[in-house]
Amino acid sequence: MFPSGVDVTRPDEKFPVVEAAPLSPLSGRWFRPTRRQAGELPEPVGGSVLVFQANDRFALAPTGPRMLRSDVVVRATMVAVVLTRAQVVPAVAMLPSVDPSFRLGLRATYQCQVTDPVRVLEGGCWDVRGHLMAYLLGDAKIRMLSLRHDVDDNPEVQQRILARAMARNELEPLVIPGMRLQLVEVSVVSHRAHAAWEPPEQRRPSEDHDNGFHHRDRYADFDVEHGRARPRDGYGN
Repeated sequence: MFPSGVDVTRPDEKFPVVEAAPLSPLSGRWFRPTRRQAGELPEPVGGSVLVFQANDRFALAPTGPRMLRSDVVVRATMVAVVLTRAQVVPAVAMLPSVDPSFRLGLRATYQCQVTDPVRVLEGGCWDVRGHLMAYLLGDAKIRMLSLRHDVDDNPEVQQRILARAMARNELEPLVIPGMRLQLVEVSVVSHRAHAAWEPPEQRRPSEDHDNGFHHRDRYADFDVEHGRARPRDGYGN
């Protein structure tokens, strides 16, 4: 049920750090240069770089045959594989609700690309999904709208939540130093837990199909490339 903001279709896909490993300190050798063995380092994947950490500082190693003997690599106590190619990253942020059986969330998809891997790690962004979820939850007006008693039955409430999320992205977009972010799409997702069994004629029409989080047709996705919400106030009403 998206407890951590991770899209269930790709629950283990991390970005930008796909792997990290500790490194043991190296001792100097008499009359021989100190160097690491290539087997000590994780294998980079396509579109990634190795970022090394030593004394709370991050750095890229020089390229070429002297890389394993460089101070950056020899003195490092950790190495991370950081993706620098553009990647689509989904996140789902669950909003508060006055009804414990009803859950509402914002589902957003971002295209992310690391432009400065050292700066990204210095800023503490090892997995961007947590930052995306925190940003989606960061607007008090959206949280207030989700606490309305008619949020499940009134289409306008969820439309206002969606419009405000789109407007906030335009006015106060998420900023992560060293990374380029572009919102691709955003939608409202909802789920209602089933109560005790009721005869079909006593159920609301949606309950026969409400078996998990889903997109509702009446709250269609907003595609930022083809249109945008038009708020009635600074962020939308």
